[in-house]
Amino acid sequence: MSEKQTQNIHLARKIALRPEEYIDDPSQFTTAWVALKAARGQSIDTSRLRAAHLIERPLPASEPTEVEKCLQRVAEKTRELIQARRSNLPPAA
Repeated sequence: MSEKQTQNIHLARKIALRPEEYIDDPSQFTTAWVALKAARGQSIDTSRLRAAHLIERPLPASEPTEVEKCLQRVAEKTRELIQARRSNLPPAA
């Protein structure tokens, strides 16, 4: 394999591993995927390559999840218990 082919495969792998960075141009992801498959001697039907994370933009979370709320409550309760024992705790802990 030539140096140029190795560089192309490295770039294709970088694109395929971070599709969120190429969300505005799905053709780059598709081209990278085709290059990776070709390097392995495999063919691909590009009409079936429809990754939802490349077509539909993810919506930001509007409010914290239940797990995040629980973690916040546990942190607050832990801080209260430590302060009740008169332990010095830094504000960021």
